[in-house]
Amino acid sequence: MSGKERVLKTISHKKIDRVPVDFWATKDVERKLMAYFNLDDRDSLLERLGVDIRYVFPEYKGPKLRSFPDGSKEDIWKVRRKPVKAGIAIYNEVCYYPLADANSIEDIEKFEWPDPAWFDISGIEDICKKYEQYAIVLCDERTNRTTILHQGIYLCGMEKIMVDLVLNPDFVHALFTKISNFYMELNRRIFEAAKGRIDILLIGDDIGTQDGLLISPDKIREFIIPYLKKYIKLCREYNIKAMFHSCGGIREVIPDLIEAGVDILNPIQVRAKGMVPAELKREFGDRICFHGGVDVQRTLPYGTVEEVKKEVKERIDVLGENGGYILAPTHNFQGDIPVENMLAFYQEAGSVK
Repeated sequence: MSGKERVLKTISHKKIDRVPVDFWATKDVERKLMAYFNLDDRDSLLERLGVDIRYVFPEYKGPKLRSFPDGSKEDIWKVRRKPVKAGIAIYNEVCYYPLADANSIEDIEKFEWPDPAWFDISGIEDICKKYEQYAIVLCDERTNRTTILHQGIYLCGMEKIMVDLVLNPDFVHALFTKISNFYMELNRRIFEAAKGRIDILLIGDDIGTQDGLLISPDKIREFIIPYLKKYIKLCREYNIKAMFHSCGGIREVIPDLIEAGVDILNPIQVRAKGMVPAELKREFGDRICFHGGVDVQRTLPYGTVEEVKKEVKERIDVLGENGGYILAPTHNFQGDIPVENMLAFYQEAGSVK
């Protein structure tokens, strides 16, 4: 059974030979694993681990993105990030929000929004052909993935968005309309160019925290769900599955996500409030496919090899009962996770010997 068959069948809750596996990791972890296996490229690493999914996105060909004296760099949204060391890892953190002072719809209209034409879609079909044996997910890296709230936070800052959701809702809707229109047009162009070879669209929005929702269910239904439905409607036009990412405790709105048409829910942050695997499977497992579930907060970085294997087996037995589960970590593999534990993750799944 190919990776593509394995993933698509489990999404439909059909019988498979083994649980499908994915690979989410920081760049430093990728380099560490490639060095461990003496490999030269990411594709070879994914093949070595038996990963069933490949992520694709067209190359950026737009205006040159600026760099600044403080070490920060600008993205297509004019958001600036600079590298910040956190323990053994380095992350690019936002240091400039281009719409931090915007307050009116006029401010939204005069902002220089990115253009879908800045991405070269001419080669996307060939990229997909290269991975025809795998399930293909359309997703850029996290600073430019199809999103709603997340990009609004990057543009305006967390505090401003949280206040505007209550005090300036028309501004927020104008902002989210601009963001969603960009992704609708870019994704439509990519779907057309790929000619049916893309299987899944990853939509990323962190609407949860460790202790529950980031914003109220009513605000999610008012400000997130309508735009999410637009993305999913486009997916349906091209027979593409919709995968929704949100960290945190989002159990309260899972029914809303299912009603909106979400096919796959990621990453099932099991240490967050309400995200108990057995309960989620019992309540929602026949209506959605779960992706993730193996804990990066404690088990993977601090557990023994045996503890990692035990948790992987439990997730497969519970979340994978009668299909509907793709094995993955609850976020990226981070630099504090031992190589032995990552290998145990894939060994227990049966994707690598």
